[in-house]
Amino acid sequence: MSGGDIKLVASDDGLNAAGGTDASGTTGGRDGMFEEGRPSSSNGSITISGGTISVIANGDGLDANGTLEIKGGYAIVCGPTQGDTATLDYDSAGTISGGTFIGTGASGMVQSFSSSDQGVIMLRVDKQPAGTTIKLSDSEGNILLTHTPDLEYEVVILSSPDLSSGQSYTVTAGSLSQEVTAD
Repeated sequence: MSGGDIKLVASDDGLNAAGGTDASGTTGGRDGMFEEGRPSSSNGSITISGGTISVIANGDGLDANGTLEIKGGYAIVCGPTQGDTATLDYDSAGTISGGTFIGTGASGMVQSFSSSDQGVIMLRVDKQPAGTTIKLSDSEGNILLTHTPDLEYEVVILSSPDLSSGQSYTVTAGSLSQEVTAD
């Protein structure tokens, strides 16, 4: 994806580079991972380099089954709410080198980015109800990101060119307020 304004609401995976239907968001079949008792593999990839994408998913939010790369744009992933699915799901690598990413979801199978050229924050926030606003502030109290997810969530993943690895930030989700250091 290199541009445009995309809004997806999915009963299973939001974006799935492997194709097909795996029902991971509804029946616990973790992304078709086991077929006749054997693990499956994929070299599918998702690359986001521009535009705005908003995903609300009951299954995996972004499911690359290979590599996931965010190089630009603005991506918001809301969901999943069950433990056998994840906001980000990749097998090989999940990288972010530009753009803004705001992700929320369940904590059971959580993955963050495996490498980044900008700061990344992943934080478990207990179970927060749908509509609980997330705010990210710098050390001087300036709000850098804010988002109000449409689904309940237990994990927040944030990345932006405004975040620097090793710097401290404050994440607020409902009554929870915690200082964290960006990776």
